[in-house]
Amino acid sequence: MKKLTIVFLVSLIAMAFLVAPVSAKTIRTPYVGSEECGGVITSDGREWFSEYGVYHVRNGTLECTDTVPDEPRVSGDVFLTINWNFQFTTTHPFGPMWGKIRLVNEGGYWEGIWVGKITELEGDSYIHSVMRGFGGYEGLQARANFFKDSSMSSTYQISGFIMDPGGE
Repeated sequence: MKKLTIVFLVSLIAMAFLVAPVSAKTIRTPYVGSEECGGVITSDGREWFSEYGVYHVRNGTLECTDTVPDEPRVSGDVFLTINWNFQFTTTHPFGPMWGKIRLVNEGGYWEGIWVGKITELEGDSYIHSVMRGFGGYEGLQARANFFKDSSMSSTYQISGFIMDPGGE
């Protein structure tokens, strides 16, 4: 099961890199910011503990707010679908997580996928997302990395870039 989960996560990341724009005119606009999240809601999803003590969640939801001061196109309300397979240390959970992401603001919206993990030793969260733009962001792609160094915090640090394959 663990090997299958790792293969799944590696496959998702590899697929994300395969859909990158290849135009020489592609403009990459970097950005940094933060994301503040509430608690995970599992009432609409499914959760269970396996016989090995792994805590599974499927189709949980999470609402966040992304604040990127210099790039309003990736600031706004975020709606996440959450899946994970967590084990536990004495201080924090750890293991793989993945899902879907939708970021909405006045100019349009972004949809995509995300994959990540919480590390066993430190409890740090590392997440990578790939999103496609819609509405006013049609034709754009955004990639973002999220980092949180405490399981007790609800704030992630974001670094990413928007790609415009049209070079406008």
